[in-house]
Amino acid sequence: MLENLWQDLRGGIRNLVKSPGFTLVAVLSLSLGIGANTAIFTIINAVFLHPLPVEEPSRLAEVFTHDTLTINANANFQLTGTSLPNYEDYRDQNTAFSGLATVTFPIPLNWGGQAEPQQLNASLVSGNFFDVLGVKAYRGRTFVVDGDKKLGANAEVVLSYSLWARRFGSDDKLIGQSITLNGTPYAIVGVAPPNFKGIVSLGRPDVLWIPISMRDYVLTGQLKAWENSRRFRWLSIVGRLKPQVSVAEAKAAMKTIAAGLEKEYPRDNKGRTVELYPLNQSALGINQRRQFSLAGGVLMGVVGLVLLIACVNLANLLLAQAAKREKELSIRAAMGAGRFRLVRQLLTESTVLSLLGGLAGLLVAYWGRNVLWSFRPPFLLDGSIDLSFDARVLGFTLLISLVTGLVFGIIPAIKTSGTDINEILKVGGRGGVLGWTHNRLRSLLVISEIALALVALVGSGLFLRSMQNAQQFNPGFESQNLLQLLFDLGALRYDADHGQQFFRDVIERAKSVPGVVSARCPRTACSGAALRAPSFAKANRPTPTIAVRSSILTT
Repeated sequence: MLENLWQDLRGGIRNLVKSPGFTLVAVLSLSLGIGANTAIFTIINAVFLHPLPVEEPSRLAEVFTHDTLTINANANFQLTGTSLPNYEDYRDQNTAFSGLATVTFPIPLNWGGQAEPQQLNASLVSGNFFDVLGVKAYRGRTFVVDGDKKLGANAEVVLSYSLWARRFGSDDKLIGQSITLNGTPYAIVGVAPPNFKGIVSLGRPDVLWIPISMRDYVLTGQLKAWENSRRFRWLSIVGRLKPQVSVAEAKAAMKTIAAGLEKEYPRDNKGRTVELYPLNQSALGINQRRQFSLAGGVLMGVVGLVLLIACVNLANLLLAQAAKREKELSIRAAMGAGRFRLVRQLLTESTVLSLLGGLAGLLVAYWGRNVLWSFRPPFLLDGSIDLSFDARVLGFTLLISLVTGLVFGIIPAIKTSGTDINEILKVGGRGGVLGWTHNRLRSLLVISEIALALVALVGSGLFLRSMQNAQQFNPGFESQNLLQLLFDLGALRYDADHGQQFFRDVIERAKSVPGVVSARCPRTACSGAALRAPSFAKANRPTPTIAVRSSILTT
């Protein structure tokens, strides 16, 4: 059996080498279809199928606040974070989790001691954050589990692996050294393992973590004013389930605690309850997961259509090639080769052809994934996901290559092997005459290929028109040549008076730039009454308009 398969394989390769034109066209056609599918699957694999690099992710759940009294038409904000006082009550009263940890969104901090001003993004976390997730330090250590109890204690930071590698050159001697953030020195105690970015799949790769006990040195403006308010939902909560406790049981227990807090604090917690979801589901963004899934499905459908066109083209090419070999196959049948033997030979050739297309498709996907990623939304930074070809991606490519060769090679193989030997031998040396004149299947395949290509072209045209209309949307103000400059004056301990003077200096300097017509600042921002507000400048083209958005310490 193995000897026969080896003979079929050698014969298939020999026949493909004898027809280089046919082989090249078929491989190029398949490479485009398989490559497009592999490129899209690489992104889907990185976004949906890669679990977070934590210990036993199936035992982790994220806790959300659901305000039943607030009707929000925007589905992206139905589930939110939790306030700091409520988190502390959940942490102390819960019986379903072995530990409840909290983490904030990334907060930009000023990195001092550099030749030029730089910003680093930091998340405040509870002391047990890494312990709950089961994440061990790659270098040094993580935070002490109970080290966040005393406010202002433990001025420490843990760097992400990406930040350590990109900004600090993977320096092992960095552990124990000091880094100044917003004017406060912190000791670098550890580096997180590679690919760990927190509990968000699409989070920033370059991030650092600071104990939440240091929040008074990190938060500014209204964030600092509202940090202890039960109405201010700014913390994400993640917990590790106790053994034998399910998500449903934990959800019921947490709802009981939420009901008690609603009775105890009716003004702040009225109508508020909790919802729990496994971290594997919520890591992508629990409010946006449906949109991401829909977008991924649409992309796979589009490239699946491209692969289907390539497969129909392959079947048509195989029929045309088989028509030229009718005499050869008929002679082999006359010499005793059974129909199963001929079908197996032809299927081997189509499978070899599809595998070659799969190899070429990997090259197309390697280039295409970077092109696709270059069109990502602005909030997704470079390095947010891992686009490497792992075993899952390679297995997917192998699978669709084999399926393509077998499924779309079986019909030409059966059709060709069933040709009447006597009719073929009557035409003498004019091999392929019957294949060109009596094969209705080829006509059907050509019609199908044209129809599928038309559907793809119409869909692409509608998509491009929608994109064009979206780009022509009028926001109601002049948005061309607009530049925003972000300042966090509160982080630099500016008071209101110094903040106002800073604004005035920025506006005057902006006006002095050649080509700038005017610069403006809203009165609320310039008077120190707002946390974040823009200033605008009118400029002659092509000099960009300048918008200054800043944050000052209010009084």
